[in-house]
Amino acid sequence: MVMLAYLIVRELNRGWSSLNVTVQEGLAQLTTLCAMEMKVKGQGTYIRIPTPQEFSQKLLKALGVQLPSALTHKDVPVVTRKKLIK
Repeated sequence: MVMLAYLIVRELNRGWSSLNVTVQEGLAQLTTLCAMEMKVKGQGTYIRIPTPQEFSQKLLKALGVQLPSALTHKDVPVVTRKKLIK
């Protein structure tokens, strides 16, 4: 896990070096990204991803990441064998 984290940080550093932003600052900016669940009468539910703020767009573009405008929503129950709350 440590090696994977190191590789991710290194790639973020490389991608954002031209923007003069640290990995910590870039990740803090990306926390402003959100998604909205939209329910369309008679058609189901989908998740809409609003257009990110200008600086967030620059960060994503520098990494070659393109966000979709919407995602389909599936009501799939997730079951864990271990109780998380005691």
